[in-house]
Amino acid sequence: MSDTILVIADKNYSLWPLAPWLCLKASNMPFKEKLIRFGQSNTRAQMLEYSPTGRVPAFHHNGLEIWDSLAICEYISELNPLAKLWPSNSNARAVARAFSCEMHGTGGAYPGAPRHIIYSLDTNIRRRTERVCLSKATQESVDYLVLHWRRLREAFGGEGPFLFGHFTIADAMSAHLVNRFVTYNVKLPKDIQEYCEAIRSYPPLVDWINQAELEEWKLASAEIDISKV
Repeated sequence: MSDTILVIADKNYSLWPLAPWLCLKASNMPFKEKLIRFGQSNTRAQMLEYSPTGRVPAFHHNGLEIWDSLAICEYISELNPLAKLWPSNSNARAVARAFSCEMHGTGGAYPGAPRHIIYSLDTNIRRRTERVCLSKATQESVDYLVLHWRRLREAFGGEGPFLFGHFTIADAMSAHLVNRFVTYNVKLPKDIQEYCEAIRSYPPLVDWINQAELEEWKLASAEIDISKV
């Protein structure tokens, strides 16, 4: 489908494009990828050609333009019901949607779990640091997220390795956080470490990580030395 395009930025540094990219791969939906590098003099101008916000991701399909990561994931799910990107059980599906919205809603005064993690631990897939000393606010966000993931796994995970057993949008919306925990060597409980390892071993994410590691350019703002965040 040549008219299906996902617009992303650097795989090494991208935040929100990862989730819809994973969902497209999980659904085996053909698409073209348009990568616009961060930090270029015309980055925003290029992004404005594809999205009214001048940001990524943006998804173009059969003349339709969608410019929000969670909305793109929802649309992909509707186009590809056999991919089961939401749980089939209505109760589990409602909880998965609530969780995914919470992971997505990090701006303003919203007290969602990823807020301080996102603000203090930049996405940088290639990078590896010594274990960072987390600030009180960031550690509280990590603890909240750990508790949330554990409750979902216990209530809905069954015998599968993911939050709702099989891979869903809830996992896609968690993947960028898992990547940060690996980059900054964040200490996690054993059961949550196992969940993170399952996400990192998921073939589409392995593919994204491999491509990110092949990107040779660097974004200076995401390469600063940190010891406490």
